Amino acid sequence: MSLIASTSMLRSALLKRGPVGARFLQTTGVAPAFAFDIDGVLKQGENVLPEAKEALQILTGNNRTSTKFPFICVTNGGGTIELARSQKLTKELGVEVAEHQIVQSHTIFRPLAVKYGDKPVLVVGGLSNRCRLVAEAYGFKHAYIPPTERELQYVKRDVDFSKIEFAAVLVFHDSMDWGRDLQLVLDLVRSEKGVFGTHKDVKDPSLWTAENQLPVYFSNPDMLWGNEWSQPRFGQGALQTSIAAVFKEVTGYNLHRTTGGKPSKATYDYSSSLLFSAIQAAREGHSNIDLHGKTSPTFDGRVYMVGDNPASDIAGANGFGWESILVRTGVFRGKDENDAAHKPTIIQPNVLEGVRWALEREGFGHVLP
Repeated sequence: MSLIASTSMLRSALLKRGPVGARFLQTTGVAPAFAFDIDGVLKQGENVLPEAKEALQILTGNNRTSTKFPFICVTNGGGTIELARSQKLTKELGVEVAEHQIVQSHTIFRPLAVKYGDKPVLVVGGLSNRCRLVAEAYGFKHAYIPPTERELQYVKRDVDFSKIEFAAVLVFHDSMDWGRDLQLVLDLVRSEKGVFGTHKDVKDPSLWTAENQLPVYFSNPDMLWGNEWSQPRFGQGALQTSIAAVFKEVTGYNLHRTTGGKPSKATYDYSSSLLFSAIQAAREGHSNIDLHGKTSPTFDGRVYMVGDNPASDIAGANGFGWESILVRTGVFRGKDENDAAHKPTIIQPNVLEGVRWALEREGFGHVLP
């Protein structure tokens, strides 16, 4: 199931594929564009990688010819509004990163506000009430978060949940309390008409079809993600797998759900639309960027996705027709492309080497400092 309408696929040149790192192609003469994962590529946890700063300096015009190359950050992270994330990255990376250059895993939930904006939704994940604030910024007027003793100050008071019919569950970000959130999500999904404290009859199969189940949306499928820890950590995909397994165990039915984020086509559709809207605005000399994913791609160059996770970054880029650069600063710890679940265009040690390789490949090596 797609979260947003598809835009046309970008593919402006044919590649004659050989071994990884030795693909032959005809350059288009058009400056390439870049898409970067954040965690494991530009940062490791809260630590900014020095190679990321140097790579983005090159792309933003600090090079021999002052040429600027368009780029966007596409992450399965989230938990804050895009503007705040862009402002933080601007300070950390030393280059301007605008709101329209940020696609988080839950960014593609924006269009869902048209359907659920006036209905109660349960928002799961993130710290304190941050994801509820993000949901409200997207247009969800009745967003609720799970309460805990530590976060009672963030919960809407004087609410009788026995009288509220929830219309959907939206998992915006990684859960801070798996046990609590697993319980509450399953309470709602097994309920009658989305009301806490009720329960559907498991003996009636008609009540457990996709049409009769409360919609559940996960913002990304990441089983693992890279940060400052020596080993990758379990992510939202692990929680989703747990919820689905417990649901199956207690009901005998499969959990119907929609998952966004990388490598979903919905996320790459949205990202390409946002990227090309920005390119078009720059060409035309204005700043009207389409943040709703309605702009069809009109770009003659290639897009290079730089990521650390073969299952999300590389799989998504390959499936969408983008070039893919796998770096060794995050999830991927393999020796060569044979250790990657999805083979990239090339493997590079870090984002700087990846950017330099792509620019040289496209005939822009002369700009490199």
